[in-house]
Amino acid sequence: MSRFLLLLLSFLIVINANSQSLFEDASMGDDLNINSSKSSVEFNGYGRASVFGGGESYDIANAFAEISLQTKLKSNYALLNSDIRLRKGVAFKEDLQLIEFKELYAGYSDLSFDFLAGYQLVSWGRTDGFNPTNNLNPNDLFFLTSDPDDQIMSNLMLRLRYRFSSAIDIDIVGIPYFKPSNYRFDLFDLSQEMKLEEFFISLPKVNIDVQFNPLTIPEKKLSNSSLGARLNFDLQKIGFAISYFSGYDPFHGFDLDTFSLDVTNLSKPIVVKYSPKVYAKKTIGFDFAMPINDLLIKGEFAYNIIKNEDSVMYIPNSDLYYVFGVEKMWNDFVFIGQFIGRTVTDFTPLTEPVLDLYDLTKLPTYANQMVDYQSRMFNRLIFNQAAENNYAVSLTLTKSFAYDTWNAEMTGYYNITTKEYLLRPKISWKINDYLSVNFGGSYMSAKNQTLFKFSSKVLNGVFAEMKVAF
Repeated sequence: MSRFLLLLLSFLIVINANSQSLFEDASMGDDLNINSSKSSVEFNGYGRASVFGGGESYDIANAFAEISLQTKLKSNYALLNSDIRLRKGVAFKEDLQLIEFKELYAGYSDLSFDFLAGYQLVSWGRTDGFNPTNNLNPNDLFFLTSDPDDQIMSNLMLRLRYRFSSAIDIDIVGIPYFKPSNYRFDLFDLSQEMKLEEFFISLPKVNIDVQFNPLTIPEKKLSNSSLGARLNFDLQKIGFAISYFSGYDPFHGFDLDTFSLDVTNLSKPIVVKYSPKVYAKKTIGFDFAMPINDLLIKGEFAYNIIKNEDSVMYIPNSDLYYVFGVEKMWNDFVFIGQFIGRTVTDFTPLTEPVLDLYDLTKLPTYANQMVDYQSRMFNRLIFNQAAENNYAVSLTLTKSFAYDTWNAEMTGYYNITTKEYLLRPKISWKINDYLSVNFGGSYMSAKNQTLFKFSSKVLNGVFAEMKVAF
């Protein structure tokens, strides 16, 4: 409750300061009235058909038709933005029919001050694709389309933004209720991927049943709310920001709920049941962008402070997450190269249990220890904390052809620590002002037991999309 009282108090103070400045500076007040009282209404949107498939586990992972209805209204300091999407199709062999509120918010806005409430998309940070300081919006990692931004989900927010000048502003965001990212662990065959069958090499072939309980959502009360603040500077030679976040991370791990092994009746399946759970954290962030000659240098840092005194498997350790990027245009090509790193504080390596083949009475104990070990390791893979230091690089190349009628893009990612990589090519063809098509694919691979190794069977594939804008 104290967080939102602070947010409301800040709102009242800024409103009061704003009203005083209007009376104290008549010329500024006239300009504000002229610009902010203009009324404008825009209606637009699109319709599209999209298919993603060709992976090992699913011939067609996603196939759907969608229409987006978008509205923008501004009149007498009142603001309304909406992007409502109606989607029908198939996702992982299940029928899909839903209404998604990609954005739906209203509020007050003038030249110096915004106060907005509703479902919003707020992006913090300056690097591309990897944003350590961006903790406000969850993601649907299994919504597969031609545009990765489709995976970003809106969140119910109260947002206060005050512009001290054209170069300095402060952004305060309150999230009253937690909304998680969408993981589909149930789509992975973890009994094989986690090598559970190897735990029982001395037994005849057994059936292993891996199950997931529904995610436990924190109770909807203000004590479980999240709060973020960002002070941003856009100066002539450099842009930078300092940010802070306190609340539940939209991403989450899972806890080992139950494990049953009946050595007296091997015909019964071995059941491993997990419970997805969320965790709270605090993040102190810094990001910048600075042009140097014909290069644009970007950087982003986030120190995640997480309490886990009991070494619970679904809670990661505190870490420093950082990205350095360089952007350059050369011969009509745009190059964006990045180095992504993560350093875990208080890192403790996991020790894999060893089975004593000469004393099979210890098999149940070994099995319990091994399931716990593999479960902890899988959580660490989710959090990119399998090693004390995790390093990766990414490179994106784009080029337009035929007066921007065609656009080609290739993104590559390689994790130096885990030896996994991702390739994502995409070709866009703008047939006319209204009609466009996109083709491409996504391919991830890894030799070791890594997150990409688990995910590739589900998330690899090719996509095609036709889109009509209006």
